[in-house]
Amino acid sequence: MSSRPGRPFTRIAAGLVAATLLLTSCGDGPDQPAAREVVLVTYDSFALPEAAAAAFEEATGFRIRVVTGGDSGSVLTSALLRAGAPDGDVIFGIDGASASRVLAEDLLEPFVPAAVGSGAVPDALRLPGELADLLTPVDTGDVCVIADAEWFAARGLEAPRTLADLTDPRFRDLLVVQSPVTSSPGLAFLVGTVAAEGEGWPAYWERLRDNGVRVRPSWDDAYNTDYTVSGGDRPLVVSYASSPPAEVVFSEGTRTAPASTVLVDTCVRQVEYAGVLRGAPNPEGARQLVEFMLGPEWQAELPLTNFVLPAVTGTPLPATFEQFAARPTDPLTLPADRIGAERDDWVERWRELLE
Repeated sequence: MSSRPGRPFTRIAAGLVAATLLLTSCGDGPDQPAAREVVLVTYDSFALPEAAAAAFEEATGFRIRVVTGGDSGSVLTSALLRAGAPDGDVIFGIDGASASRVLAEDLLEPFVPAAVGSGAVPDALRLPGELADLLTPVDTGDVCVIADAEWFAARGLEAPRTLADLTDPRFRDLLVVQSPVTSSPGLAFLVGTVAAEGEGWPAYWERLRDNGVRVRPSWDDAYNTDYTVSGGDRPLVVSYASSPPAEVVFSEGTRTAPASTVLVDTCVRQVEYAGVLRGAPNPEGARQLVEFMLGPEWQAELPLTNFVLPAVTGTPLPATFEQFAARPTDPLTLPADRIGAERDDWVERWRELLE
């Protein structure tokens, strides 16, 4: 899920994340020796699993320092510009739609954690070919259109259900999406429309445009500013299947059930990957961190820190996540090699239509 990342956080949660990042990014005091550290490069809305990070430091002696750089797309672009001389050791947040970009500048060192080879991570989450040795699947999620069910109920209106419904005049000026140029969920949603509409996807986006779709640069802009649950004027937004439990968790006890519902027929499967940066100052620490990200401590914290599903099979889920997170059974997908070959053309065509 920043483009993805952008997580389904409220403004309160975003503040908590910012505080976490500040703490994990600061250095030692002037009277303290520099601690051994491993630097994790990721997107702004990433929330460090703190208990797991403490366990990692205890087990390895390495403290995790988080360095952020905007949306996941921006983080990857910046990393590519610094390929071979990175400002960190591990990059996290690359998804399947953008994974092939790492090959352009020889960005990563090959590394396959033992958990991947053992079968603990489903083979379906691994990328094809050379990418399988460079990028480790850490979590999964589904990018979906979600609806403010309370907004629709208050007006006696039925919410849309499908991608086709979103072009219906009944839903004019109600949808906000993210740009695939700058946002990971925006790119995932574009890929989903290609999967659903085939060669007719540009015509679909023309219909969305003519029906008043609003395009925003990031998930945070769309969800935290424009979405009606956050006080905006759009009751339909591209977000995540895990947005409903996030609304409950971050309501500070004011909600026992979410306001939002997920349009499961619009969902696109998204996998997030981590990789060891070529030229990392601490390559050994980098490998240990990627390995640890598939360990039980890290995987178990993911649902309620970053609102994603663990990549490791059998990881227990918290009750709130089990109760309120949508679990699409047939999400939209495209082969990773096709996305890599055609992604840039799709984005450029989208820009011609929407910008």
